[in-house]
Amino acid sequence: MTPHSCLQPSSPPRRVVGVETEFALRVPGHDSEDDVERAARRLFRFKPAGYRGDNLFLSNGGRLYLDVGAHPEYATAECGTVKELLANDRAGRAIVAEMAKRLHEHDPSTDIHLIANNVDSIGHTYGCHESYSFSRAISPEKYIPILATFLAVRPLLTASGAVRETDTTLATHQGTGWNEKHSQQTSEHDESAHWCLSARSSHLHHVTSADTTGARALVNTRDEPHGDAATIRRVHMTSADTTMSPATLALRTGLTLLLLDAIEDGEEFSDLIVDKPLDLLHAVAASTWGTEESLTIMEAFLNRLTPRVNTGRAPYLDGLEWVITDLAPRVITALATHSISGIDTEIDWAIKRRIMIEHHLRHRTMASEQRAMLRSRIDVAYHDEHPRSGLFAALERHGQIRSLVTSDEVDQARTEPPQTRAAIRGAFVSACIERGADFAVSWESIRLDSPPTSPVDLPDPCCSSVEKATKLINIVKALSDDETHWIDDVGKGGLGAPG
Repeated sequence: MTPHSCLQPSSPPRRVVGVETEFALRVPGHDSEDDVERAARRLFRFKPAGYRGDNLFLSNGGRLYLDVGAHPEYATAECGTVKELLANDRAGRAIVAEMAKRLHEHDPSTDIHLIANNVDSIGHTYGCHESYSFSRAISPEKYIPILATFLAVRPLLTASGAVRETDTTLATHQGTGWNEKHSQQTSEHDESAHWCLSARSSHLHHVTSADTTGARALVNTRDEPHGDAATIRRVHMTSADTTMSPATLALRTGLTLLLLDAIEDGEEFSDLIVDKPLDLLHAVAASTWGTEESLTIMEAFLNRLTPRVNTGRAPYLDGLEWVITDLAPRVITALATHSISGIDTEIDWAIKRRIMIEHHLRHRTMASEQRAMLRSRIDVAYHDEHPRSGLFAALERHGQIRSLVTSDEVDQARTEPPQTRAAIRGAFVSACIERGADFAVSWESIRLDSPPTSPVDLPDPCCSSVEKATKLINIVKALSDDETHWIDDVGKGGLGAPG
């Protein structure tokens, strides 16, 4: 993709990537939908300072807003490297958790738990969405079949795992190619047999859809490039499980970036395409260890994509090349040998099973009903972002998770954007917040509203400096106090309007 008036020609990234994470809310003792909606509204009273509405573009380049169904949602900034994505994702979670902490300090009777999972107790599903910039020159007819097959088998390596309801699973997936031998692995002494690979996948019933809620699909095809529509397409994938482990997210993102690069470079994958990717996906998701067909296809993708890392064609993996060359093969081995010991500090679905196996060995006489309840509790607690009750945070503190980003890197990412277009938007937002100036922001434009100016377009998501934007930021910094309060206190509907 060709940069547009970029002032920093020093190797901008080939593409950018971002992740959107929705959080379910749990308020102990207040479980009705009305209670949850009230809690969500109260949560946003403790948003970062300087904003009027509940739709915030932040100084770190990310976006925080209240989505349909009282789900807080954080969308990362446009990231040019996997390491940037890991830090920005964790920073967004920390920002939302801080809001919940401040609410609890203000009102100790309200203790919100933010659950970063995909399915609630009554079957509602919510997503973890991925966005990748991609060449407009590649037609959907070319890349969608490849991508659909890849997304059908990717949960083998990067899903978050879920408690399996055996009877329901068997009834749902008969005739889909699911490896039936796993249906026999339900011994009380084999904890892994009570877990399947993916929570989100069984809720997907379309390969493509322009709708993100009514017709959930592997790929959302609504044409929103968030950039120069003549050259850029945004590939919006809506099929992933929400992850907790940085290694899982790094592997998922790195593999997908490699595939998109390969497709743009004209590499051939037509021999791997399956006719019914949804059937394959559902079979993988419901299984304990994957299926023979899915493992064969996944290994074929790895064999073709790994050489790109070994020959230095994946700069976005700088320092994390091992997730492709080492971790991915270890996950394949774990699936083939039915043993999680080599990946149980890195891959979400394996970490959950390891925790339950430890409980099983510690409490051998526990009744089967109690054990089933404990599995469900572990599944939810693992995704709980609460600083006291969150299981994943406790595992990190005790050194049981392989960490790829430091606390200092996360703290830095809470205020500093990646060196992509996000750097321009973040600098503008910071300047406006500091001066108390009204502004409006979208992913691809910035505008000062007090005093009013024409919007500055940011058509290239890879470019971290644009001359017109720099001039506008300098204008903001030079505003007098009188100039920044031309809009009354009632506010306006523009995105990012402070107050």
